[in-house]
Formats: sequence, C-alpha cells, structure tokens
Amino acid sequence: MKTKLNYKKIPLIIALLCIGQYANQGISTLPSQCIYYLTRETWHLSATMIGLIGWIVGLAWYLKIFFAYFIDNVSIKGKRITYYLKGSYILLLLSYLYVIIFGLNLISLIIIGIIINICIAFADVSVDSQMVIAEHKYNLKGRLQSLQWTSLGIAGLIVALGGAWIAKYFPEPINYKIAYGLAGILPLAMLIYFFKEFKEKIIKKVNKSSIATTLKDNFKKMLNKKLLIGLAFVACLQFCPSFGIALMIKVRETLHVDKMFLGYLGAVGTMLGVIGYFLYYKWAYRFPLKKLLCFMVLFSAITTLFYLYIPNKWVLVGYNIAFGAFGGIAFMTLLAFFVKIIPSGSEAFFYALVTSVSNLSGRLGGVVGGIIYDHWGYSINVIIASVTTLACLVFIPHLKTKEVTNVNT
Repeated sequence: MKTKLNYKKIPLIIALLCIGQYANQGISTLPSQCIYYLTRETWHLSATMIGLIGWIVGLAWYLKIFFAYFIDNVSIKGKRITYYLKGSYILLLLSYLYVIIFGLNLISLIIIGIIINICIAFADVSVDSQMVIAEHKYNLKGRLQSLQWTSLGIAGLIVALGGAWIAKYFPEPINYKIAYGLAGILPLAMLIYFFKEFKEKIIKKVNKSSIATTLKDNFKKMLNKKLLIGLAFVACLQFCPSFGIALMIKVRETLHVDKMFLGYLGAVGTMLGVIGYFLYYKWAYRFPLKKLLCFMVLFSAITTLFYLYIPNKWVLVGYNIAFGAFGGIAFMTLLAFFVKIIPSGSEAFFYALVTSVSNLSGRLGGVVGGIIYDHWGYSINVIIASVTTLACLVFIPHLKTKEVTNVNT
C-alpha cells in the first residue's frame, strides 16, 4: 500500500525556515560577480587559481558532517537549532561589515570567504536536518526540497540582475562593498525574527553514552553497501571537470560579452531553473527515480557538448531557453536521490555526509576544470566534462532508490 503525500500538514515553521535560509544562501552570492571580475580582470588570476580559491573558501561545505554531529547531539539550552542559527547570522553580518570597512586583498578574500561559508553551511545543516525529517515523515519525495531550491532560485534571479548591475555601474572596491552590504539585509531580518518571534521546543538532553551509541550506529550505517554505492555515484558525477570558469573566460575575453548581458543571461537561466523546480514539484517526482537519474546524466552529458559551438552571445540565450527548465528538473532529481539514500535517524549527519561528498567533489571538479582549460583549452575542457558525466551511467543499475533504514538493508 502506497503512502499518500501529506504535504498539507507540513508545519509552517519548517516551510518558512527552509525558504528563508535558502533565500539567504542565494543572496549571500550577490558579490560573486564583482569578485569574479576583481580576481580575473583586475588581479589577472588564472582559471586554475580561481578554481583553487573556490575550493579553499568552500572548506565548510566539505565539513558539514561535523556541523551535523553537533546539531544532532549537542543542544544549547535544550534547543537544537536556535542558537546555532543565531550565531551563524551574527558572524555572517560581522564578516560583511569587515569587507565594507576594510575591503579585500587576496589573503582577506580567502579568510573572509571561509568564514562566510562556515556561517552559511552551519545554518544550512541546521535547516536541512528539519527538512529531511519532514521529507521522511510526510513522504514528500523531494517536494519540500523543491520549495527550498525555488527560494534559492528566486534569490538567484535577484543576484543575477543585481550583481551584474552593481558590477557594471560601480567601480572597485565600491561595487563589492555595496554588494556585501545589500547581502546583509536578509540575515539581519532573519536574526530579528529569531530573537523576537521564533520558538523552538525544548528537547531532552542527550547523555554521553547515547552520543557514543549514536556514533557507533552511524559508523555501521556508513558501511552499508548501497549507501556507499550512492555516495560513489554522487562523488563521480560531481567530480566531472567543470567548464564554468572556462565558459566565463570565453564569453568575456573572446566574445567580449557585456557584464549586464551576462546578468540578463543568468536571470533567464535562473528563472527557467525555478520553472524546472516547480515542474518537479507538480509532476516529475511521480516518475521512477532511476529513470529520472538516467535522464539527468544523459541530459547533462549531451547538453554540455552544445557549448562547443558558441559563435555569438545569442546562441547562449538559445541554450538557456532550450535547456533551463529541464536542468532544474535534473537538479531536483539529484537532490531527491540524496534524501532517498539517507538512513532514518541522525538525518542531519547523513544528509551532511552526502552533501559534503557532493560539495567536495564538485569544487575539486572546478579545480580540475581550471587546470584542463589552462593547459589544453576550452574545447578539451567541455569534451572531458561531457564524457566523464556520461560514464556515470554505469552506477545507476546498482543504486538503491528506497530509504536506507538499517545496516542490513
């Protein structure tokens, strides 16, 4: 007997937390276009160096599993997420303030980038723990995640247009200082909400023996064959060398595309991605997950090859329109798979484990992509990205797409 979707009973507080945090995560990237132009076009860093900086500042996203341990087992005054979220938002605002006052050089860019990512990642893990519990409890099949990523997408739309406008019409360092200042509005609003309105139920204190038992149980679950195969699939898929930096260099330095046009292009892609999230929410989730995973891999591999042919900027618009919504569906499919391989119990820990593997592999893929571009050029970068993505099909027949509930599953 199939469990009916019961999404109408999702607590409003969980929905608002998910939407608010992912909007904040999206808005936090408002300075990213200014930072790219600063590092590439003012500091003249190589694609490899830009990819390496991205990997370094993303350190927190590979350590989410440790954040999840604290959230699962170490409450503060009986509350599981309230104080972690408050602390993250306060430190985030202080980091933005530092940039506004002192500006950036290469060293401070890396240090501040690490701190900002720690804040966002800790808040992300806190909220995702509640999301995974709700997804399991109400059998939502990734629908709550689609709300999260729709929120992130809408924020991304603001970032695409606003970031491009700020980067074009304000000189350095004024442009990135303005961007960081505006990015602070949402965490400030959320912080006010947490101090004035947000109420979290007190939970029972976890004793040391139960923590040790939890760690032991989690370690056993980590050795589950199906979980390990799922993690290997995620790692290999995300490690496929990225050509994002190479594409940005090509459109700016070969095609000489205007900053504002790139902002519009990003906005169109983001909007279509949000449409894809909505289509997944309303329709695509009904298909068997393995078929969706096959679609995801084939779609990614084939559409990547189209980027070998970019005679002018309008072709990029065509690719965005043709692929954007389907890309959103493909992305939601991967997120739904994340949830399906997570064992019940310690949801924050295991979701953080899966996303840590994904983030680490993806950022390394960016570094490798930068190395390939610097040594062999744009076309080779794109071809390798496509071929390695296609190779991930070999994992799909071996994947488990039902929830892992115990170590003997």
